[in-house]
Amino acid sequence: MIAEFKIKNFYSLRDEQTLSFIPTNDNTSRDIYTEEVADGVSLLKIGFIYGSNASGKTNILKALDFFVGFLIRDNLNKGDEIGLVPFLLDDVSEKQRTSFEMTFYLNRERYKLNLVLDNRLVYEESLQVYTSPQPTLLYKRFYNAETASTDIAFGGKIGLAKTSREAILGNTINNRTVIAAFGKSNVERSRLNLVYEFFSQRIAPMMYPQSSLMSFTKSRLTRNRDGRLKRFILHFLKASDFNISDISIHNEEVAITPEMEILIKNTPGMPENAKEEVLKKGVLHSDEMFFVHHTSKGDKELNEALESRGTKRYLGLSTLLYDLLVHGSILPIDEIESSIHYELLSYFIKVFLVNSKRGGQLIVSTHDINLLDEDYIRRDVVWFTDKNDAGQTQLIRLSSLGLHKTLSVYNAYRQEKLVNLPFLDSVYMDMDEYYEQEVGE
Repeated sequence: MIAEFKIKNFYSLRDEQTLSFIPTNDNTSRDIYTEEVADGVSLLKIGFIYGSNASGKTNILKALDFFVGFLIRDNLNKGDEIGLVPFLLDDVSEKQRTSFEMTFYLNRERYKLNLVLDNRLVYEESLQVYTSPQPTLLYKRFYNAETASTDIAFGGKIGLAKTSREAILGNTINNRTVIAAFGKSNVERSRLNLVYEFFSQRIAPMMYPQSSLMSFTKSRLTRNRDGRLKRFILHFLKASDFNISDISIHNEEVAITPEMEILIKNTPGMPENAKEEVLKKGVLHSDEMFFVHHTSKGDKELNEALESRGTKRYLGLSTLLYDLLVHGSILPIDEIESSIHYELLSYFIKVFLVNSKRGGQLIVSTHDINLLDEDYIRRDVVWFTDKNDAGQTQLIRLSSLGLHKTLSVYNAYRQEKLVNLPFLDSVYMDMDEYYEQEVGE
């Protein structure tokens, strides 16, 4: 599980900001909201990020997504740009380096990983493990400007033979992390396996409001041979008051029309030989999902195209919930309330909190302030993003604002006692100048 994540000089996050899952001394529903990761150490399962549009709340999730993705990214060639965007609203930050730091727990031990880079190369990277109160260095990499190459100092407890260390060093080019290089190296099992699997398998890619989860769900259902995922989805949908009694996937062949042929020929990123092979067959394979609705008049099967966006998104969320609960996934979601009724969102959150026992964490941004009016929401899981006059995002924890327990968080937020809300001018506009005939008409 993630304990802390620190970001500096990334998009609107110029100064270092920290997202923490270390609970405060508040005992409200502590047994539900936290999970023990080591003797005497428990971490929060969830974090909500609120903020006005363009205040930077999505950038917190983007930072996590970038950090995790880059740590295991091994497809860059020497000299390729990394794709990093620093703070660009002053003349200094864009020339400075970006830094990330994550503290996390694996197998009841604490790890800390640091990364310093710019858009061209990695300058520093280190990994420590705390088997005692004092940290043990597993490796430290740094950029040697004289040789324009990377050096790595491995710790004595890394558990790798000399030849394995040399293999990792050989794969650690200047714009690739040691973790990614390890993933490309055929070496014996060590602590690095735990770390690599944590970032490559446990932390899911960021989900956006426009993300379609149907293909993901279809793929998961097709690969799930024992039917557990389907049973879970149907149980969750029924418990959420959907009248869906069954789901199924039909594989159909669709003849390629002239219009489809044009689209296939102009599909970016698709190899030419693959296009030729598809066109030669003359058909496309299409996996379509069908929903069986149970009504007082009997059961009726409907194609997914006839289902609402909200139904399909909630179906996708139920698949993600399965991964959170069964596989202990860590999932960042931007605007989780998109297309979802508030009561369904609240139920989703409660089901996760009550049943999560395998290290799953849910990190979400949201505009739905109804959650702030709920008694079951702990104050140390709520964060606010606010921008200052220089365009810098500041991440503020609700529990640090000193709001008395008897005061409504919802009302305090609406009254701008916590963070600034957008200043909205009068709804009346002088429309006369717009009514005049435009030049050129």
